[in-house]
Amino acid sequence: MNRDTFLSLALLGWFVALAIVEVAVTRRPRHSSTEGSDARLVTNFGFTAILLIVGTVPPLANIAAAASSHGLHIGLASHVPIPWPAILVLTLVGQTFAAYWAHRWMHHSRMLWRIHRVHHADRAVDVSTSLRNHPLELLVSVPAAALVTLAIGAPIFVVTASSTIIVAATIWEHAEISLPPRIDRALSTLILTPRLHRLHHNPERIIHDTNFGTLFSLWDRLFGTLCVIRDREEVGLDHQLARPDHFIDQIRSPLLSIGG
Repeated sequence: MNRDTFLSLALLGWFVALAIVEVAVTRRPRHSSTEGSDARLVTNFGFTAILLIVGTVPPLANIAAAASSHGLHIGLASHVPIPWPAILVLTLVGQTFAAYWAHRWMHHSRMLWRIHRVHHADRAVDVSTSLRNHPLELLVSVPAAALVTLAIGAPIFVVTASSTIIVAATIWEHAEISLPPRIDRALSTLILTPRLHRLHHNPERIIHDTNFGTLFSLWDRLFGTLCVIRDREEVGLDHQLARPDHFIDQIRSPLLSIGG
C-alpha cells in the first residue's frame, strides 16, 4: 500500500469514526424534517463526488513534485537545513495562515460569498458538512496553499502529511459532538473545537463572520475574529433562494444574487 492510499484510508476511517460517535452520543432536537434528511446528505456527498471528478486541479503534493522534478530549488527548505518535523510544523502554520485569510476573503467579497455560502446553507452541521464545498472554492483555496508550499519548499511527504492533518481537522471541526466544557476550554486555547466552529455557521452575519480558522485558533485570536459564545446556537442561512437540501439548486447558487 502506497503512502497516498494509506492516508486516504486513514481520513476515511477518521470520518466514519466521528460519524459513529455522532450517531451514538448526539442528543440534539430536530427543528425540521430537513435536518438529517436523505436529501441533505445526498447534497453534501454530491459535492464530494464533484470535487473528486474535478481532479484535474493539481493537489499540493503534485505542485511540490513538479517544482522538484523541474529542478526548481525554491523555498526556505531548499536553502536552509531544517529537520523535517520543523518543516512540517512550519508548513502547517503557513497553510493554516493562508487558509484563514482565504476563508475570511470569501466572507467579505460579495462575489466569493456567493460561492462559499453553499457551505453555510446546510441547516445542520455534522461531519457531512465538511464535504459540502462548491468546486469553485478551489480557485481560491488551492492557489493560497500552493504559494505557501512553494515558499517553504517542503518535500512531498511533508506537504501530503500537512494537507491530511488539515483535512482531518476540518472533519473534526464540523462533527456534531459536544465536549465537556472543561475539555473544550482547554483544547480551544490551541485548536478550533466543534463548538467554536458551530458558531461560524450561525445565521447571523455578525457571528458567522468569526472563527475562520482551520485546525488552530491562533489566527482568530491574533486577528480579533474569535467568538466564544457559550450558548448553543442555530445554524444555516436565512432568506435563501436556493433550497439548501437540493443539490442542483446549490450548484447554481453562485448565480443567484441574494441570500444572507
